[in-house]
Amino acid sequence: MTDRLDMRRLLSPVGAERFFAEHWQTRMALLPLAADDLAFIRKTIGPLDPARLAGAAREGAQAWLANDFVAHSVFPVDPSNAAQFRDIGTTLYFVNVPLPALTDSLADFLGAPRRKVIASLFFTPAGGGAVPHFDRNENFTIQLTGAKRWQVGETPMVPAAPDSYTLGSSVITPALAPLLAEARRPPERTVDLKPGTLLYVPRGTVHHTGAGEPSWSLNLSYSPSMWLDLLCVGLRERLIASPRWRGMVTGAMVGPGCDPAARDANRLPELLAELRALLDDPEQAEMLTRSFLDRPDA
Repeated sequence: MTDRLDMRRLLSPVGAERFFAEHWQTRMALLPLAADDLAFIRKTIGPLDPARLAGAAREGAQAWLANDFVAHSVFPVDPSNAAQFRDIGTTLYFVNVPLPALTDSLADFLGAPRRKVIASLFFTPAGGGAVPHFDRNENFTIQLTGAKRWQVGETPMVPAAPDSYTLGSSVITPALAPLLAEARRPPERTVDLKPGTLLYVPRGTVHHTGAGEPSWSLNLSYSPSMWLDLLCVGLRERLIASPRWRGMVTGAMVGPGCDPAARDANRLPELLAELRALLDDPEQAEMLTRSFLDRPDA
């Protein structure tokens, strides 16, 4: 019996090197788990009891209900009503259940901030599932009990999607709107998950699910820490201390009304030279990285 989640072993059917080269952020991966790995995961999670999980979920629990008479609706769940929602056939979503033995191992394997990887549990009743959508997270799903059928895009519809989206919805974030306008939905692959299978789905990949029998699954989710965020946070913390960088933009909008003296006050060329020198210094670049990674909310 293993005593820790070993991602390299979990990915051994394709190999960690091949996973990062061919799948990470670009293409789904379906992998079988060894029996002792599944047993360790199940033991770490503990009893699949809705009331217990509802009480443990740091970001709350939800019940999803949709049928011929009720449009898709989301209800808050707590320990007192979790079992009732399960019994009437809703999908239950327990968000951010503290399972550091699983989440820390995945974060360390990815070289990512531990606080950005969370574990959530899904209970899907017979006939339940999720409508076509894509997520803003990198997702590793492990089937625990029952079976679930997934339809998964061969590649992301929006590579490195900055936000989630439910297909057909009129609610589109400003960051996603221009990317979605140019996106095309790729062909999909049918994947049947049974206990002991792991499915990796990159963010921005359309997927939808259905269960023919009651199903429990674990989702290990890495919420984006984008290179863009890392650079912007580190640079802002470093440069805000400089009176030169805090200076007011002057003379940058060159036009007939801009006074020559104002153009002479344009400090952008020298600031860009300073920035290039900063980024070319390995020690300074490392300090910028740490400014982001050490933030509790990063």
